Amino acid sequence: MGLFGVLLIIFVSIFAFLIIAFVIRYAIDSSQTSRRLDVLIQEVRYLRAEVKRQNQGDSDDNNHIFDKKV
Repeated sequence: MGLFGVLLIIFVSIFAFLIIAFVIRYAIDSSQTSRRLDVLIQEVRYLRAEVKRQNQGDSDDNNHIFDKKV
């Protein structure tokens, strides 16, 4: 009974840990802050792609955007 009891306690502990981790992960994924961060990351990717397209049209070796406006 001693070995079975220890194995049962270990199994229940691992199961409880997984449930807690799942609940925390779900709370983080469903929060508004993480959604806003996803939108922000997507916008940064679009801006990088747009900057690359604009820089490919330039004949200068300088790839800085700020130099164009100054």
